[in-house]
Amino acid sequence: MGHFFGVLIMTVLTSGRAVDVKVDAAALFEKLGLRIADERPILESWRKANSQWRRERLRRVAIHAQRVQEHLRRFTRAPAQSVLSSRKTMGRPKAVWCVELGRRFRTLSDAAAFVDRKPSNISQALKRGVRCGPFHWETYDPAKHGAVAIETAPGGAGAT
Repeated sequence: MGHFFGVLIMTVLTSGRAVDVKVDAAALFEKLGLRIADERPILESWRKANSQWRRERLRRVAIHAQRVQEHLRRFTRAPAQSVLSSRKTMGRPKAVWCVELGRRFRTLSDAAAFVDRKPSNISQALKRGVRCGPFHWETYDPAKHGAVAIETAPGGAGAT
């Protein structure tokens, strides 16, 4: 047969007493007319199914990875260049104009100190077109506001 089943030890009850009997498993199966199942065809079909599942899984993962890359390509900001271009004055002074007073302030910090607020408040007023303190603020433009403007030096003292 080609299979090794070994020896079975069976306990048999005869006339009130237990007797251990050693039996060759292959011979017992043959005597009972039972056929010994070969597990190799079953294992082979499982291997084929697992292999097919693995291939399909890898295919689905690859498709998902492509979808994620496409999504990232479409919806991720461009590299630091766009961030720098959107923040033109990053780290540099930005002159601001007080509309009501007609004064130019050299930096956001100078304007903020003048109205006793934080520079971020002036920045928000510039972006949203609202007041900070009792004044409206604009980014200083010499063409619009005039080249000769009253500039307020740090500390709030006016100078020309």
